[in-house]
Amino acid sequence: MPALHHYTWFVALTLSCTFYFTLSLPAVASSAQGKPSVSVATETVQYQQHSRPIRTSGILAYKSQQTLSFKTAGPVAQLLVDEGDRVLAGQLLASLTMEEINAQVDEAKARLDLAKRNLERISKLHKNNVVSLDQLQSAETELAVAQSRLRITLFNQRYSRIDAPSPGLVLRRHVEENELVTPNQPVLVVADTSRGWVLKTGLTDEEIVRVKKNDRAQIQFDAWPDQTFTGQVTRLAALADERTGTFQVEITFPETTSKLRSGFVGKVTLIPSSQQLLALIPIESVVNASRTRADVFVYNPDKQSVTLRNIHLNFIESGFIASESGLAEGERVISSGAGFLLDGDTVILAEKVVESVADTVSEQTADLQE
Repeated sequence: MPALHHYTWFVALTLSCTFYFTLSLPAVASSAQGKPSVSVATETVQYQQHSRPIRTSGILAYKSQQTLSFKTAGPVAQLLVDEGDRVLAGQLLASLTMEEINAQVDEAKARLDLAKRNLERISKLHKNNVVSLDQLQSAETELAVAQSRLRITLFNQRYSRIDAPSPGLVLRRHVEENELVTPNQPVLVVADTSRGWVLKTGLTDEEIVRVKKNDRAQIQFDAWPDQTFTGQVTRLAALADERTGTFQVEITFPETTSKLRSGFVGKVTLIPSSQQLLALIPIESVVNASRTRADVFVYNPDKQSVTLRNIHLNFIESGFIASESGLAEGERVISSGAGFLLDGDTVILAEKVVESVADTVSEQTADLQE
């Protein structure tokens, strides 16, 4: 009995497959010549607000990167951080040997004290008409100069050490301890991580006019292909780059993970906020296309036939074409089997073939079991 049961199902499956493929075979002859109905699948036309994405790439960097240096010259006494270190705002990063600058501060303070005593003495003499007004004014000038020199030396003393301006990350270290540095020579490059990331990319003139500030962007990196980062457009160039002819766009997003590194190349999908009412149709539906037009087959349920329709082609995107006109809401376009059809051909829907196969299998199984 089990063997008979298996044989019954085998016979039924063989007959069903034969029936299905007989219905699905495409033919070249026209319907008038007795062409059998072709099995097709359809897609219902639905119009919805859609924005055409812009795909590009760019280089990742921190929004704020600062090159830190000393105000004065001297040997480096301390260098307390290395590349890749996280730092806190106000944290000491490096300092110079302070003997010379401290001596300059002490000298400026001494000169200021001398200028104060000299002015006090000249003022008393001037009241007694012993010295002239010109001498009094010269003493006042010497005091002002001494005060300015002290402010300068105190300023230089303050910038003979480098403190972290904000919470961040050390990206580059240019010198080592005991090296003799000059004023304003780069010592450290530190990123302000609180201001997040920025990715810069270039857009063509056709693309830049479709983008606005605060438009959303999705970013992916080869290092983390399964993770998508979301940012927004924060800056749009008003002038094209002279070398490339493109307009630079900046996309920012927060630093929510330590996985990323400055210099990564990111793949960007910009989603413009301006949208258009479009129908998305499978690319398999198109049998012929030009720059702005496309031909598709539309299913006629009353006659169970197809009509070749020329529609507007806005753009092609991710396996679909977008069309703003040429199709009515709720119409059904042929999404599978369109390449085997001619205008006016009769067709049979794939779902009906499946239903027919299922019914045939059930009937044949029942007959064989009897």
